[in-house]
Order: sequence, then C-alpha cells, then structure tokens
Amino acid sequence: MFTLVTDRSKYFRVKRGQSAGEIEKVLKTPVQGCAFNGRIIEVSKENLTVYKACVGDTYRTVAEKFGADEEKLKRINSGKPVYPTCKLFVPRGK
Repeated sequence: MFTLVTDRSKYFRVKRGQSAGEIEKVLKTPVQGCAFNGRIIEVSKENLTVYKACVGDTYRTVAEKFGADEEKLKRINSGKPVYPTCKLFVPRGK
C-alpha cells in the first residue's frame, strides 16, 4: 500500500458552488478548464498579478508593460483571447 504525501499549500480542492472566477480571485492563480465539485487545482508558485485588459491590449503590449515574456504570458493564460475587461494573469518580474 502506498501513501501519497503532498504539500497541502500547493493544491486546492473545489467546493460545491465555487466558480472558477471566485477561485481565481482568491488564489490569484489561473484555473484551467471548468471548476467542478471535488476537482483538485494546483496553486501556482509563481508570483502573479491580475491585470484587466484595456482597448488595444495584446499579449505583446501587456508583456511590454510588465516586462514579462510574451510566450510565458500566453501559456499562463491558456492562450485565451485578449479583449477589453478580460482578466490576465501576469508574472511579476522577469
């Protein structure tokens, strides 16, 4: 028999009624896919900032504003389209 030992602060279990938006707001980490009861989400160890996109923003312009890598920015946000008022997770620092 095996015992799984994990760092509890690294994972979060979705509770009934929680939405992906609520989880992202509290944990400050992107939630890939849908959030359903019992799902385990890995909490990112990266230091992320939540940025609300403005008119004309692209991954390139946001990366330039924060001094981040454009490809890393796309990967963290699952390549979702950038439009005004969408929330993007941006890594702090380089």
